[in-house]
Formats: sequence, C-alpha cells, structure tokens
Amino acid sequence: MDDQKAFDLSVLYVEDEHATRDEITVFLKRRVREVLVARNGEEGLSLFREHRPELVITDIRMPVMDGLEMARAIRRSQPDVQIIVTTAHSDSSYLMSAIDAGIDRYVLKPVDAEKLSAALEKCGEVIEFRRSARRYQDEREQLIGDLQAALAKVKQLTGYLPICASCKKIRDDRGYWQQIEEYIGEHSEAEFSHAICPDCARRLYPEYYKK
Repeated sequence: MDDQKAFDLSVLYVEDEHATRDEITVFLKRRVREVLVARNGEEGLSLFREHRPELVITDIRMPVMDGLEMARAIRRSQPDVQIIVTTAHSDSSYLMSAIDAGIDRYVLKPVDAEKLSAALEKCGEVIEFRRSARRYQDEREQLIGDLQAALAKVKQLTGYLPICASCKKIRDDRGYWQQIEEYIGEHSEAEFSHAICPDCARRLYPEYYKK
C-alpha cells in the first residue's frame, strides 16, 4: 500500500454536489486503500450491497434517496459498518436524526481536511479492533476444531476393540485385521519401540535361562 495511504480501509463516498464530490474523492484516494463513489443514496446503497465497504461517508440532503435513509438501510443489513455524515446543517434536529439513523461521526461542510482525517482515524481504530476480534474468534474456532479432532482420535482407542486371542491383531471399523502397533499408530500419536518381556524371553530363549 502507498505510504501516503495511512488508512487500510475500503470506503464508500456518497455526495450529489459535483465539485465537492471530486475534491473529497481525490482526498480519500490519497489516504485509503479503496474508494467507491456514488451520486445519491440509491446509488450508494447499491454499491454498498455489491462491495460491502467497511466505512461509509455520505452527505445528508441528496436527490432520489437522502443520506440518512441510505444509512438506515445499510444499518439494517450490516449493523457494525462505520458511517460518517458530511452536512452543512449543525442544528439539533439534524443531529438527532443522524443519531437515530446510527451515524458514528459527522463533519460539517465545507469539509475541513484535518477534521475528516480525524474522523477517518477514529473509525479506522474501531474497524481494526473488530478485525482483530474476528481474527481472534477465527483462531479460537480453529483451535477448538483441532482439539475436538484430537479428542475424537483419542476416543477411537476407547471402548471395546475386537482383538484376536491368538495373534493379537485388531479388527478395525472396516473389518480389516491389523497388527496392534499399526492400528494404534494410525489412531493416535503413539510410537513404538520393540523389546522382549522376561516371560517371552524365557519361552523363546530357554537355553539362556537354563545356564
């Protein structure tokens, strides 16, 4: 990733005003990994559903579908996405509507680069925390799966095993008879070293014990 791109984020930017859209798009492309651009909430919602970006930056008042309506629809499908609104309105009614729509941060227009960067940083911290949490969960699930597989393997050696009373071969679950060393080696981590017990030694080599 380019050194200038300080934020490892995929961003959807939604703005109907042409000049502002071009200016902020250039700003974002220099700082984040991926930028998707839409001209209204309807286009933005379509792009979001197709690409699932991690962060949405949107104007509020736009034709076809406004930013808050789009934000509500996005929240319904992906509750944990980060959303920043850019707005020229600072009165309490707009801010309350933004809060009700689940907006995480807002930046007043005209957009100040430092304030937008600060908002990106805060949202980026939340996104990275969630990434780390997902990685931890994935690793935990993998570990649990490995442990369950190991336990299942051990359990194969418990219970009743059909064993020949004469040659001591074991019958596996497919009906094949195997040497006991082979069977245990396939179903556990055990390794064998061969020796002769005293009783067998006396039976096999009686001449040594008669001396």
